[in-house]
Amino acid sequence: MPKVRLDSWKSIADYLERSPRTVQRWHAYHGLPVHHFGGCKGSVFAYAEEIDRWLMRLAQENRLSDVGGDDSLAARCAHSRELVLRAHEMWESRTEESLPTIAGLYRKAIEQNPANTDALTGLATAMISAALHGVMDGAIAFPAATEALRRTAQLDAGGVDALCAGAWLRLTHERKISNARAGFEQVLTRQPDSSFALSGMALSHVADGNLETAKTWIWRAWQKNTLVPMLGALVCWIEYLAGTPDTALNMAEQMRMSGSCGATLAIIESLALIQADPNSACLKRIAALASEYPQSLTLHCVLAHEYALSGKSARAREIRSAVESMNEQKKRSNAYGMALMAMGFGNDAEAIRWLETSFADGSLWSLALRSDPILNPLREDVRFQALLRKCGVHSGNSAYTGQLAFITRAG
Repeated sequence: MPKVRLDSWKSIADYLERSPRTVQRWHAYHGLPVHHFGGCKGSVFAYAEEIDRWLMRLAQENRLSDVGGDDSLAARCAHSRELVLRAHEMWESRTEESLPTIAGLYRKAIEQNPANTDALTGLATAMISAALHGVMDGAIAFPAATEALRRTAQLDAGGVDALCAGAWLRLTHERKISNARAGFEQVLTRQPDSSFALSGMALSHVADGNLETAKTWIWRAWQKNTLVPMLGALVCWIEYLAGTPDTALNMAEQMRMSGSCGATLAIIESLALIQADPNSACLKRIAALASEYPQSLTLHCVLAHEYALSGKSARAREIRSAVESMNEQKKRSNAYGMALMAMGFGNDAEAIRWLETSFADGSLWSLALRSDPILNPLREDVRFQALLRKCGVHSGNSAYTGQLAFITRAG
């Protein structure tokens, strides 16, 4: 007997005698079996017999739940709220090391109450930040964050946290820089002290190559939350990108003295050392940083880059072999680091291919393809110029007059 297929939300809703909105909610939070053409944004269909089996299973689960008492749902919701509060507290002083724990708390909160929008947006935000700082693979983190926000939108489309996370996805995952900036502006109109939105504004200007404006925004972001090491690292990074590596190194030292450190800061310090004074002392310091953060493949790639350029090719090849093995084990590309390592060995074509992957993955480092000093040897290569064109057309400084006015108003 052929399956009865329902080819739209309306036909599914009619079959269940509910509104399309309710049916969409059941699909998002209770596993109603609905299939998509062409991804989560495509048209939908469902099979009547699958829906019938789902209804029977749900009825059975409800009967078992009733045996447990009438307060079980309320208790789960209360537990979900407690988990979100713990995650929110950790987020306010987040580190690269704490991001997996924060994401785990939000996920547990969702398990307790799938309709907890604070947990959904918190999970999306944590995953975006984890992808930016190399804690998670962007190919996993960004689609998961997108799905969390899709579910949030079905419950509360107007939440400011969801708006901020959506702007971040447009910046990093979709590369719609102007749309992302407009989203951050909306967030800052409602929450002027949001360090996450302020740092998003900074990186949107990094992507456009306007580093002076980016400096203004990132300093405001750090000043709003000085306990977040990753914000301090971004301050140093933008100074490095602006061609002031000595300033970046001085700031990195200050950040470390204040307890703000992490693999991202170590990578930025290494990049700044290379630009400031590439010598044996520089190489020794990068090696020490790589030893301090053995889990950072990007940092080890920077070290291999310097070993290769310093004529220590045997040591560079040894590191390359180890990094390639770890990449395979973790099923992650570490694309930016791999590009730098390829440059060290003089393989520009391979380096550009890795930078294309970095751009596609939405890595933090790929936002600075226009201005990253270490990439200067590639700038005359037609393949690199083609990659830059994918980033969009660079705007002149006059386009930022309105942005500077907005900073003044928001401040």
